[in-house]
This record gives sequence, structure tokens and C-alpha cells, in this order.
Amino acid sequence: MNEISLILVDPQAGFCSRSGSLANYYGDEELADIQETLSNLKRCLDEVPRKHLVTSEYATAQFTDGNSQHPLANLCVPLVNLDCEIAAELEGIQFLSRHIKHEQSALSSIEFNSEIENDLESGVRHFVVTGFLFEHCVRATAQDLIAKVSGSSAHVSVCRDLSASRIEKYGNGEVEATIEKLLSLGVGYKSWQEIKP
Repeated sequence: MNEISLILVDPQAGFCSRSGSLANYYGDEELADIQETLSNLKRCLDEVPRKHLVTSEYATAQFTDGNSQHPLANLCVPLVNLDCEIAAELEGIQFLSRHIKHEQSALSSIEFNSEIENDLESGVRHFVVTGFLFEHCVRATAQDLIAKVSGSSAHVSVCRDLSASRIEKYGNGEVEATIEKLLSLGVGYKSWQEIKP
């Protein structure tokens, strides 16, 4: 397991909890896969000694085209609601590092980039991206990460049972299109059982 670095993106109330902005807008049923994935994460995180947590703090209306009256205008905006809190299912888990990002990709954080470089120097050969939402922040992080480690012997995978999105995104083809895009870039898409030694 020492050659694996697990990156957990945005396991926050805003994306994952029934009291968060996403559930309030789209309905609890849209979070079914996300809730199941939280359970999977809770079971496997203790197996990985090297794990990083990256969470989001956004500006009001950052993803609603500047519309501050949109119901999702305060999604993961700090101090406005409880969206920025870690999902209750994962409270108490210890991470090697914790970073905050303000854009979709975890690598938009300079400090997190340094963690990746430390991982490579420490002998990490497989970066595993997990978390939420699959077609947004997980995808962006995996794309930037595969570019960053290009030229090294490291691999990047998105873990299929440790990342998820809203139910609608599976039905409308967005998740499938994201998988195809990641595979075309050289990012793996595997289950945790396939990834771990």
C-alpha cells in the first residue's frame, strides 16, 4: 500500500448529505449512489496509509453564471450554510494532508501540488482519485494529475466504487462520456479490489 496515494475530493455536506444544497435542490433520491459510495469509502480508507483530503470553498454564484438568486448559488460557500462540512459518515478519519481548493481541480491548490511531488519522491507509483462529483471535480483532478505525472512511472486511476455523482448523470450519459474521456487520456477506471495490492 505504500506505493498508493489516495486522493479524496469533496466529501462535503453540500454534495453528499441530505441536508446539503445538492439534495435540497435535486432531491434526496439523486444522492443514492453518493450515499453508497460514502459507505464504501468509510470501509476502505483505513487500508491506505497515504491519503489526502481536498475540499472546496467557492464564491457565491461561482457555478450559477453569476446568478446569486439561484438555489445552488451558495453551494460550498463558507459560513453561509453547512455545505463545507465533511460528510458525517467520514468524520474522524485521519488524512496525511488536508487542502482547500477554489476551483474544480484539486491541483488548482499550490499546496496540494507540493503533496503530489512529495508522494512521487516517496515512491508513490499509483495515484487513486476518489470522491465527488465524478463528472466535475473528480474528472478535473484526474485530468490535471495525469498531465502532472506524465514522464514519471506513476499511474493515475479513478476508483469506480469510491467516486460517484447524481443518479441523473448516469442516465443522461455524462458519467459514461467522462469515463471515455479519462480512459482516452490514460487514466484508469477500476474498482478498489482491482487497485489495491
